[in-house]
Amino acid sequence: MKNLWAVISLVSLAWPPQAASAWDGFDAATADLVEIIPDGLPSRGDTVDVRNYDGDTTQTCLVEDVTQNASTVELLVRSPGGGTRMLIMEGR
Repeated sequence: MKNLWAVISLVSLAWPPQAASAWDGFDAATADLVEIIPDGLPSRGDTVDVRNYDGDTTQTCLVEDVTQNASTVELLVRSPGGGTRMLIMEGR
């Protein structure tokens, strides 16, 4: 039993939670807090999951444009419904 707990502890440390791989920012139009999954800097044409903290919803969006500034990254994404959103993310 002692070895079982050691194995469980090691596996839980080696397998980080999904939230650790998210990138935080906000929606420019509404100021809603959002996170982007996956964490890496996307390119035009990539798809990302946009989680809206205020509505506790997640939506898969297409990245239309990426603009890097000195302290932020602006992502223009298109939702499945056809609407666009400008997301201001923490700088990389």
